[in-house]
Amino acid sequence: MSSGNLEKPNLPSLVETLMLCHRGKWLRFVQRMLQNEADAEDVLQDAVLRMLVRDRQFHSPEQARMYLGRIICNTAIELYHARRRHRRQYRPLEEQLVAASGGVPGQSMGDSEAAHIRARMLDLLGEGLARLPVKQYEALRLTIMDPGIVSLRDAGVLHNIPYSTLRHRCVKGLRRLRSFLQREMRSGTAKARPS
Repeated sequence: MSSGNLEKPNLPSLVETLMLCHRGKWLRFVQRMLQNEADAEDVLQDAVLRMLVRDRQFHSPEQARMYLGRIICNTAIELYHARRRHRRQYRPLEEQLVAASGGVPGQSMGDSEAAHIRARMLDLLGEGLARLPVKQYEALRLTIMDPGIVSLRDAGVLHNIPYSTLRHRCVKGLRRLRSFLQREMRSGTAKARPS
């Protein structure tokens, strides 16, 4: 009982220690996802605030690190989806304004279609990543999306995850992501043909 009371006041100092140790890595991850440094800083601040408000007790600093990492990831995904909804809402208006002004000089119909396809694929990729189970998403983030990690084995050692577990989660996550993208692209092309 007394140990529970000792841990509770130490949450702010635990969070401070975690941020001092892992802030750079978390900031780079969120920045890659949102493509904006100011938004990435806001996500980290919001995640720390959420963790402090929830005021959970943790058995170890590692458990607190994983929990804070999950909050940061979820907060970044929420902001990403909010931006996407905003783009969808205002994109038709922007397209009308561009069409009324005569379009972008020098941009051919093929270039515009290719840009639209790339944007659609990136949106689908973000949506597919957001739909992955947390552990599979984390495995892909630690191994594929982190340019600082050279191999699965290094990522496993760095994050204290057995190699076989990390490899299994990566393979399952990639398979799930690929099938989601294939399914969405088939349904997207099927929807596009009758229009």
